[in-house]
Amino acid sequence: MIKGELSIFISLIIMLAGIFYLTKLHSRLIKLVFSVIPPLLFCYFLPSLLVENGIFEIGNTDLNGTLAKTLLPFCIFYFTLGLPISKLKAIGRKPIILFLVGALGVILGGPLSLMISHYFFPSEFNAESYKGMATIAGSWIGGTANQMALNAIFLPKADELAKAVTVDVFFGETWLAILLFLIPFQQRLNQYLKATFDHCDISAHWEEDLTVKKFTFNNLIQILGTGLFITVASTYAGKFLAETIGITFLNQSFWTFLVCTIAGIGLGLSPIRKLYSEGGDVISTLFLYFIIASIGLKISLSHLFSTPLLLFTGFIWISIHGLAIFVVGKWIKAPYHYMAIASQANVGGIASTSVIATAISPMLAPLGVILALLGYAIGTYGGYLSAILMQWVSQTY
Repeated sequence: MIKGELSIFISLIIMLAGIFYLTKLHSRLIKLVFSVIPPLLFCYFLPSLLVENGIFEIGNTDLNGTLAKTLLPFCIFYFTLGLPISKLKAIGRKPIILFLVGALGVILGGPLSLMISHYFFPSEFNAESYKGMATIAGSWIGGTANQMALNAIFLPKADELAKAVTVDVFFGETWLAILLFLIPFQQRLNQYLKATFDHCDISAHWEEDLTVKKFTFNNLIQILGTGLFITVASTYAGKFLAETIGITFLNQSFWTFLVCTIAGIGLGLSPIRKLYSEGGDVISTLFLYFIIASIGLKISLSHLFSTPLLLFTGFIWISIHGLAIFVVGKWIKAPYHYMAIASQANVGGIASTSVIATAISPMLAPLGVILALLGYAIGTYGGYLSAILMQWVSQTY
């Protein structure tokens, strides 16, 4: 039996190393397993299995709370730092319009889908139902870091979060498959949309190495030192703002994440931005998986599918998002590749958006990365707005 925060934390790191080692193996069986169950779900639910089988004894420890307070502002800062503000104008207005419309579809789709589900199945929802769904809104506008930020703000029960993660991953992967499936038909779709592929619209000749990092002692200590300084500064600033402004629904976590986001955007215009491409993105992703695994310690798998109705709600939600992008895309005569990349930049992340962009044309890869990074910048606050609307629906109907 493993107990104590430090021992459990070390064990989780070993577990994560094992999961991602297996993803690199060439075994057909292992590839089949990970194609059906994404590695992210293993990171969430394997720790839960270890707790339920008595291998981990968590007792009164709160490893997730400790990691979230320490590492989550670090992650938000670096993901926002990577946003190339100077390139937003270069990529043209249509992709940005579609991205923002997709985000609005998620913001309004949450309360609308909750209202529809509550109308047909009122007994399945309560005044707290919105908290788990709030994390989905953060993920579908930005990414996992935004999802974890909204989890820290609204504090849904662990079982509600587990259901939300399942819905997020299920529809996220399904939506990616649909967008990829439609790529061979994009010429017909573009004819219907009266759109054309305009190479001149893609003028952002911007590339960053997102996989291979040559870490040195100097850049590693600068990445950690800068990120942790922003974490401490934003935590103190968040506490000060929460006490000074005193608005009940804007708690310390909200202000902390807002401060580190503003710091990321501001410092992204300075030479400090190089820390993102020199490894800040990789370290932040690693820290994010530490947080994800620690959440799994609190999840009870026995309650995971106790509310399959949430899948119905998720279907309505993702449909509203897709319809919003399609309607506006047809109105502004945007080609399918802009619609697909903008949508996946919302619902997915950098990796999956790059997959969509590259599958259409390698020259679109920078566009996919830029829009995905924009999602990290607005995901927490768009998700927060959606959550407030969902809270209103939950308490009104």
